[in-house]
Amino acid sequence: MNQQQSSRRQSASVSSLNCSVDRASTCRHLSATEKSLASSHGAKDEVDEVDELPYSPFSARMRAMIVVITALTGLVSPLSANMYYPSIQTVRDDLHATQSSITWTVTAYVIAMAVFPLVWSNLADQIGRKPVYALSMLIFTCGSIGCALSKTLAALIASRVVQSAGSSAVQGAGAGTISDIYPREKRGTALGIYYLGPLLGPCLGPLVGGYIGEGAGWRWVFWTLAIWGGVMMALALFVLPETHRRLVAAKHRIQQVSIPPHTTLRQNNPLLDIATARYPVIALAMLHFAMLFGAYFTNATGQPLAYENVYALRQGLSGVCFLASGAGCIAGSVSGGRATDLLLRRERLAREAKTPGAPVSVPAEARLRLMWLGSAVFLAAFVACGWLIEHRVSLGAVLVMQFLIGAGMAFTFQSLGGYVIDVFPTMSARITGVQNFWRSAWTAVIVQLFPTMLANIGWG
Repeated sequence: MNQQQSSRRQSASVSSLNCSVDRASTCRHLSATEKSLASSHGAKDEVDEVDELPYSPFSARMRAMIVVITALTGLVSPLSANMYYPSIQTVRDDLHATQSSITWTVTAYVIAMAVFPLVWSNLADQIGRKPVYALSMLIFTCGSIGCALSKTLAALIASRVVQSAGSSAVQGAGAGTISDIYPREKRGTALGIYYLGPLLGPCLGPLVGGYIGEGAGWRWVFWTLAIWGGVMMALALFVLPETHRRLVAAKHRIQQVSIPPHTTLRQNNPLLDIATARYPVIALAMLHFAMLFGAYFTNATGQPLAYENVYALRQGLSGVCFLASGAGCIAGSVSGGRATDLLLRRERLAREAKTPGAPVSVPAEARLRLMWLGSAVFLAAFVACGWLIEHRVSLGAVLVMQFLIGAGMAFTFQSLGGYVIDVFPTMSARITGVQNFWRSAWTAVIVQLFPTMLANIGWG
């Protein structure tokens, strides 16, 4: 893509959010490397035009299998983060730790989850998805074994960092895989299925971990995760095909769109990826989602305390309550994915009607038109849930709010996740890694502050 196309994308993005950016000034201040980032490394952009060649060489059944395996692998990171929560008080007593020090087993995990996807995502865009999946699951399995064998708090924290380093690879590589095999107007629906893994983890993790921790002890929580990691590594090695578009294009005849060129080590720099936040529209998107995800993760951290201390539920039963937000995540993710695809198609049809017979390009901002709906539902339900717990209102009402929290979060996730991939189609894994960095960095801060906030201002 040339400089004029890059400027047009910036102008369209900013105008859609009622911002104004001077095109000439923007181009003057971009270095050569940053220009290549802004224009997705100069590869042919995604336009809505008919091409006789397939977008991907994989059959519909194979693509569905790839999405399922990717979603199951994506489930690893949130599962390993959240299966541990119901047992955290038991771990604290077993390792003779304080409440503030045991919180570092969560904070250290989240910090690692913010940093390591930047490295993994660069590798996934450089060498391919398959080796990244296999290597990361090996590291995750080793970290889980280390957690299960930990005899001190320091050993547990160190093992949690290793565990997070391995599990976090799919945060970016998974979205890159979906971008590899689905064109724009079908990508939202596929992302909706893929994101079920990362979004359901905070809901299923406490449920599964609660019963395992209650019945077999907290160490078996980590042994179970080690087994899961081993299964995912085997699937990555022996079942999952390589989907990276540059590598696939070398073997198959496919549409020459969204194919990343070879990059140098200097261009393949995670710090330059983070610099994409200098674009106002991208910065706003990252900030918005980081705020919501931090609140969502804090909600998941606080639920066991509310269910066990306020509503006097057993550890296992408190995990069952997480199914409410899990059901909301399913509803929001599936409906959000379909909605963003429909918005793109409607915009394309409207543009084709204005210029019959001419190729059209639909701006990525079309995906954002219903984002406000998911965000509004999430924020309203989040605030209401806090006050319901504060005043010890019926548990049923709390669970309804948890459903809406999950639905609003997943719907927003779909809009913003699909948007940043559409803006940077040839670095889909890397830009998703950047998105993960900002949301995880903020989450690490807010989770560490959560015990203090709860003690001083309460649930409401």
